[in-house]
Amino acid sequence: KKYDKPGKWEVIIPFEKVGEEMEWVGIVDARDPGEYELRVVADHRARGTKGRITVRAVAGAGARVKIKGIIKIAKEAQETDDFLEMRVLTLDKTAQAVAEPELEIEANNVKASHGASVGQVDKEQILYLMSRGLTKELAQDEIISGFLGVK
Repeated sequence: KKYDKPGKWEVIIPFEKVGEEMEWVGIVDARDPGEYELRVVADHRARGTKGRITVRAVAGAGARVKIKGIIKIAKEAQETDDFLEMRVLTLDKTAQAVAEPELEIEANNVKASHGASVGQVDKEQILYLMSRGLTKELAQDEIISGFLGVK
């Protein structure tokens, strides 16, 4: 799912069948100014479920991005395996970004973890691509496309 206009979204990903597996990828393209807020909940209610939740975001000048990710594992959802990854790339000094992962685990036989980062475009990568003939703008666009996994 791609979110590219300022706004507020909530995504609930239900795991209700025994052994159910699901992968969800969200992209927040906040290159335009404004407030972007995404809340993603992986809600495990059945035994043996497996999830992989990935959120990638890009924040440009004047953009404020807030991503909250939650893995919820109910008591009856034993043997659940889930991973939540949230990564935000800021493109300007005026861009603001927050990534908040959270685990709510009631079961005792599970694997659940998360990773989150907020960082800037690596200037050395831009310089390298410019040394290969790209303009600064094209170099940044290539880095963003690679980061988001889109063309």
